[in-house]
Amino acid sequence: MKVAITDVSVLFDLFNVGVLPEFFGLDLEIYTTDFIYNEILHSAEKDEFEIFVRSGQLKIIVVENNEQETISKMVLTYANRSIADKTALFKAKQLECILLTCDDKLKKEAIKQKLEVHGSIWIIDQLVENDKIDKKRAIEVIESLKTTNAWVPVDELDRRLNMYKGKG
Repeated sequence: MKVAITDVSVLFDLFNVGVLPEFFGLDLEIYTTDFIYNEILHSAEKDEFEIFVRSGQLKIIVVENNEQETISKMVLTYANRSIADKTALFKAKQLECILLTCDDKLKKEAIKQKLEVHGSIWIIDQLVENDKIDKKRAIEVIESLKTTNAWVPVDELDRRLNMYKGKG
């Protein structure tokens, strides 16, 4: 089983398009940091994520005080002021695991640091490839993602739509 650290952008995408149970059903050991988990503020979201924490499908890594200092002093090529995002990068590097993020700067930084990094579109592909959702559901999820995430690469979503509709 592969290990993955996720940031909040991926969690929110999957929550918004209604595929959290399927995501946690993938053959991934999924972690996030306490800093990232604390970014979940709305009670409906928090209630939903808490189900996966209690079941052990989402594991929270507590960033220790000595690590916080190291993380805050991290020098990054791609400016990212978010301490939460830095904790995800730090832990992904420390655990030598996949980083899941939709943040462009964080993705670029992870690639520069030779980490495997993927976003929500890759997760949708994994859901289809692992029979967690069918192509019809994937099309619904992609169309929903287009309306809920203004930053998602529309050209990539359109490619997936064509692929799942059998046009590509």
